[in-house]
Amino acid sequence: MGLSASQARLLTITARKSDCEYESMRLSHQKLALSRDMNNVSEEYQNAINQTKLVYDFYGNGSQEQQLSYNLLMSPSALNDYIPSPITDTSGRIVLNGGLARAAKAAGIPQEGLDGLPSSDQRNLFIQGMAENGVISQKLADQLVLTKYNQMAGVGSADLVNVNTAECSYSQFVNMLSGVTFDFSDLVANAGGSDLQLAIDGTRIDDSDGRVTGNLTLADIFNGNVSIRGSAWDNEDLRGKDGLYDWSVVDKVATCSFWPEMMNAIDSLLDTGDPYTQAALEYAKSKVNESIECLSTPESSDWSNAAFHNTHKKKSSGKINGWIDEKTDKYIGFVSEQNSGDDYNDGYGLNLTNMCKAYLTYFAQYMEGISNSHYEVTKELGTSSLVDDNLFTFTYVTGIDTSGDNLLIAGFYDALFNQICTKGWTENEKVDDPEYLQEMLQNGAMYVSTMTDDGFYYQGNYATNTYIKEVTDEEGIAQAEAKYNREKEKLTYKENVLDMKMKNLDTEISALTTEYDTVKSVIQKNIEKSFKRYNA
Repeated sequence: MGLSASQARLLTITARKSDCEYESMRLSHQKLALSRDMNNVSEEYQNAINQTKLVYDFYGNGSQEQQLSYNLLMSPSALNDYIPSPITDTSGRIVLNGGLARAAKAAGIPQEGLDGLPSSDQRNLFIQGMAENGVISQKLADQLVLTKYNQMAGVGSADLVNVNTAECSYSQFVNMLSGVTFDFSDLVANAGGSDLQLAIDGTRIDDSDGRVTGNLTLADIFNGNVSIRGSAWDNEDLRGKDGLYDWSVVDKVATCSFWPEMMNAIDSLLDTGDPYTQAALEYAKSKVNESIECLSTPESSDWSNAAFHNTHKKKSSGKINGWIDEKTDKYIGFVSEQNSGDDYNDGYGLNLTNMCKAYLTYFAQYMEGISNSHYEVTKELGTSSLVDDNLFTFTYVTGIDTSGDNLLIAGFYDALFNQICTKGWTENEKVDDPEYLQEMLQNGAMYVSTMTDDGFYYQGNYATNTYIKEVTDEEGIAQAEAKYNREKEKLTYKENVLDMKMKNLDTEISALTTEYDTVKSVIQKNIEKSFKRYNA
């Protein structure tokens, strides 16, 4: 081989050897990178096998267990028993997603909340705002605005069941009572010391044995002139004596089943659930009870709670009963005609129609404001101003819509609406993401508010909520393991490829080194021969 050719070959070998050594070094760096990737995959897997997730389990048996989400807590369903559990921030404000936030804006609720409870009009704007922003359907919104706004839901009342209401006049309300019937046979049946009769317009409608022909409806009593009148053998039987009320006529009538049945029938229509209406019904009940009970003690002759009381001396039963017939229909409350002698009958009368009208009048009076009311109940019918069709409108409870859960849904949104108004709100578009919500709850950046038995909501850690559990994320672990195995397999394959390439490069470098030494030896010998030739 010539010297020039050897030199060229040596340079080629040197260049190729340098390329191989560089490639080997580059592959070595790639292998180090694969090692780091493997460490990262292993660390991620180790973290994953310790991970937990938040689940919502209303029934507590795992049958309906679901991953915790904003929708589960903030949308009405059987899974949350139609009771909202608002998500709150560290300031206690309700965290709203985009749709609910826009509904709050539409209702004019400032983010810092309201000073006091809102009106039903503002609540209806909130419901309409939810429909316009896709939170609920327009059909549902139209149905919800027909329900009565439960202003105390979640702010003092744990009862979130709403009612459907409508308005009517006095006469329309009375007509609704035509299905409520009464049997007065037990009351008017003769029993030790008293002889009571049931009469309409003064005409007796029961026989001598106390049997009443047919049952009177409550509407009949309101529209008629129904009274209980009769006599007692003497004053002891009329009022009771020495603490013994066994044969007291006043006590007998006052404790009969008619009064609670009458009041319950009316209350079932008028009790819309708000505290003011309930207070009005209690006021009416107490005032009527005062008029029919014997409030004075047996030892006292105080008849101040009687609507009318008169005392006679040894008058005949006929005269006593005549006076009772004359007086009963003119008074609101019981009337009595008392003989001073023990051997002469005493009279008693009570107009049921007047008392029923008084019950509704006391209710209307309280609802209007007692001092400002158009109505007044006195002992005399002629000086009283009883409720009528002219000035007062009754709000009554209509039948529950059994075709769906509209009343429960309305109660849910009333409670949520009240929390937004009283606590304020903040918007967070990402809160619908379950993983984001879980991270915020576990990091203490968000909380869950829960209603307690006192009817108020209190903010707390998610762990204090009965239905939220933190469990091992078996699915997440399985997914992490599968991912780990896939990544490990990929990295192992890449590492094997690199090892094979590096092994081939090492073989080539070894061969190049051998050839390099051979060519270099040839060049050296050629140089030595050339020097010897020219020196010769």
